[in-house]
Amino acid sequence: MDRPCLLGFRSQKHLVLGLHRPGPGEKDHAKVLYIVAFSALSLPAIAAEHKVPPTPQIERGQDLFTNSRKGATACKTCHSLGGIGTAIGPDLTNMASNGSVHSIVMTMHMTMTEYVRRVQTAVSSFPGMLKGKVGDQVQYYDLSQTPPELRTFTTRQIISTERDEKWKHPPSMANYTPQEETDIIAFLKWITTGSEKPVTVDQLGPAK
Repeated sequence: MDRPCLLGFRSQKHLVLGLHRPGPGEKDHAKVLYIVAFSALSLPAIAAEHKVPPTPQIERGQDLFTNSRKGATACKTCHSLGGIGTAIGPDLTNMASNGSVHSIVMTMHMTMTEYVRRVQTAVSSFPGMLKGKVGDQVQYYDLSQTPPELRTFTTRQIISTERDEKWKHPPSMANYTPQEETDIIAFLKWITTGSEKPVTVDQLGPAK
């Protein structure tokens, strides 16, 4: 019996394994194709198994990403990377893998983002991030809650949604030290690309 061998990707969501050829004494000589399907979410997990182990700097960055420090909401509360966290805010994959150290730290320092709106209803207002709209129903994550609470409204219940100038991006309020910022960025680079390359304070650019 031939050992199954990896032939290649049938698509982004599937891996195709090799053919099983029955032996000479078997009646059925038809070739049987074994296909093992993996969902798109499974592929990053498989890649993670082969990722190089984290360095001490990366481990420190992961701790800062996953745990609340200095009174600031943890990054994973609103962002997800490599299976860690909750995908409420923007996907950080492209920024983490392709952005420069300076551009990433500048994003961390931003106090406001275009994604957060001040949602006004007849009874309250809150900083919200839109999840989606289906028919007459609209869903917003209420960022005044930790973790953010998903709330559902009819379009008639929403009076207005304007850019929120009161809500502050948590990393901008955390007062991370330059070393802590480099640790977080090292973790972001590692979780998205597998890079163990150290991130140094001088790469951050001018002081904020």
